[in-house]
Amino acid sequence: MDRSTHLNHNSEGSGAYRGHPVNQRMTDSEQTDEYSCENNSPSTSNPQNQPTHADGYTKIPPNESRWSKLQRIAKEEEENLRRWKEENRPGPIQLTPERLGGAVSLAEVRQRQQDESRLSKLRKKLRNEEMDKKKRQAEEEENEKMKAMQREKADKLEMMKKQDEEQRQNLYQHDKQRKREEFLQRIERSSTTVSMAAGNSIPASSWAKCHEHREARREEENADLLKKKEEQRRKAEILEEQQKQQEEDRKRRTGADHRRLNMAFLDRLEASSSSRVPKPVNQTTESSNVCLDDDKPQDSALSTVPNPSQVHTDSAEEDGFTQAPVWIQNT
Repeated sequence: MDRSTHLNHNSEGSGAYRGHPVNQRMTDSEQTDEYSCENNSPSTSNPQNQPTHADGYTKIPPNESRWSKLQRIAKEEEENLRRWKEENRPGPIQLTPERLGGAVSLAEVRQRQQDESRLSKLRKKLRNEEMDKKKRQAEEEENEKMKAMQREKADKLEMMKKQDEEQRQNLYQHDKQRKREEFLQRIERSSTTVSMAAGNSIPASSWAKCHEHREARREEENADLLKKKEEQRRKAEILEEQQKQQEEDRKRRTGADHRRLNMAFLDRLEASSSSRVPKPVNQTTESSNVCLDDDKPQDSALSTVPNPSQVHTDSAEEDGFTQAPVWIQNT
């Protein structure tokens, strides 16, 4: 039997004892001795122990010596395990006898059970309420945190917008100043070129004439642009002045309306206080339970005199204001 055949047989024969401590404790020297013994055994020369090949399969007969050796080792291990269990078996437990139950009556036990069941519902309800309260508190804290984050982002964005606006204003101011200087320089150059051309007796060339015409056109366009800008600025100032005047007129009219309403209210208040004269009341069976509520403090909701905060009201409401006596039945 060759070595590959022996290895295949070894894997099949030891399959039932895979993971056994006997196979794990086998060293390389023992396996080498076992291989040499099996190769030198007379069973290798037996043709019945040779593997047979048929229809694509290889049939390997079992190794009787190895099988018997594994069986013997397994029995020894089982015997050692049984002996170890017998030696390490726990002894009997010795407990002092005591009486269980009987200290409380059955009625008391049932009463306790009823109380516990009733209190358990209350405890469960309180526990659920506490959990809901903690959950809501956590949600509120999370919402406050998110609001703070969003508020901080909004503040940063507003600050960035202000900075961008300031930079844009500075850049626009710089560009405006630069354009104005360029325009003044062009005007000065054009004036100097015109004066030089007028003082020169030599006729100008076609290129010079074209250049002068172009400069003149540009100056006219710039002058028109400046006029338009000045007109727009003047219109804006007039519009702003009109808006300010309208705002002042509106404030003046509002103040006059407020003063008129206050004076009308004070006049009505004085007239009502002067016209209120006490009259004798005839005691009847129908009016015995009715009295004028002058001796008792009136409710603010039933009082006919409005609060000072109600002075600035609409004119229609002030014109429709009437004095009505309040009667309260004694109970």
